[in-house]
Amino acid sequence: MIECPWRLLVANQVLIGFSDCTQGPDKFTHKNLESILMGKKVMNIYHFEEISDLVLEFEDNTFLELFHDSSFFEGWQLRGDNGFYLFTLPGGSYSD
Repeated sequence: MIECPWRLLVANQVLIGFSDCTQGPDKFTHKNLESILMGKKVMNIYHFEEISDLVLEFEDNTFLELFHDSSFFEGWQLRGDNGFYLFTLPGGSYSD
């Protein structure tokens, strides 16, 4: 589950995004995103520290972008099985 603003780009075009799922839940859901990404190999992960945006690059020129859009609330979170926990702080900085 993604709990922050996001968008899925394929060949530099937005295919589906957070606003689609929140504003048009009868047409778009997180299942759309899952069906597109399921089975795709992650090629790179980019973290832009200055603003704490996170981009996952998949095969076939597909990118999932997670971005921070609040000065008051936390942005995104990552958790790992080994106790790893990374999250963005209000305003876009991050903590681990």
